Amino acid sequence: MTPWGSISRHDTVHSESDGTYIPATDVSSPNADTSGLKQKRHLPLWPALLLVFAILTLLYLPTFIWLVQSWLHNAPYSHGFLIPLVSGLIVWTKRKELKQTQPNDAGAIGLALGGALYIVGFVWDMRYLSAISFIVVLFGLVLSFYGTRVARSVTFAIGFLIFMIPMPFIDDITFNLQSISIHSSSWLLRVMGMPITTTGNLISLDDTTFSIGLPCSGLNTLIALLAFAALYVYLLAGPYSKRVVLFLCSIPIAILANILRIASIVLVAHYYDMDFAAGFYHDISNLPVFLLAILLIALIGKLMGLRFMART
Repeated sequence: MTPWGSISRHDTVHSESDGTYIPATDVSSPNADTSGLKQKRHLPLWPALLLVFAILTLLYLPTFIWLVQSWLHNAPYSHGFLIPLVSGLIVWTKRKELKQTQPNDAGAIGLALGGALYIVGFVWDMRYLSAISFIVVLFGLVLSFYGTRVARSVTFAIGFLIFMIPMPFIDDITFNLQSISIHSSSWLLRVMGMPITTTGNLISLDDTTFSIGLPCSGLNTLIALLAFAALYVYLLAGPYSKRVVLFLCSIPIAILANILRIASIVLVAHYYDMDFAAGFYHDISNLPVFLLAILLIALIGKLMGLRFMART
């Protein structure tokens, strides 16, 4: 024993070929060269991620262009620009978890499924299917590069992108919503004692006729409220079943909000001024009705015992 502590003993290895003794490497020595091991354990992901980003951009460029055009020219999806920003913000709040990489081969399943959807969408010119395939591929890549824990953590952020994709059944829903809104608002006005008559998409009151077109079907409110409800429910803490119920409540709430909007337009025209109701009030009434729907969702959530909790 020396004043500096114990000295490591160098073991020797006997060579059977020539009988000589060769000193063995002292792997416990602090001076041992382990830089190679460290480099292998900390290989940067960014070169592979950049390559994947470039490939995805080339493959999905026509799909991205279609999405942007839909957001610009399809009113129910005018909120589409916000959806990737919200998803990106959620991922940003979890950026520390992205430093933990545990690659998982199961991600290949998501990549294969996403690739199949992309091919079907490309061959049959089903742009929405190609857009959905991007979400599936994105999840498969996260699972492949980062592992199960990170993939589970960002599942909502990736799945939330579904709200930016125009679906093919929108037209059918629009007609159904239009019919529900017309007949329900007419019924409400009759309950209030107003002599309303309904013919097709026309609501008549005295000598005034209101045409309830497809833009007034409430589809815009429904899609936007569904996206908001999904995000709001994600930020709530409580039983999963209750949060699902609250999310589903946004559907009748959106329909009810549009019914009230149509009825209010008729009331303003009848009791105040037709030009004001069909012009200024018609244009601004969407916002207060949407805010009312949001408050109603928040109230129902509070009554259900769900509390707000920021997820990080």
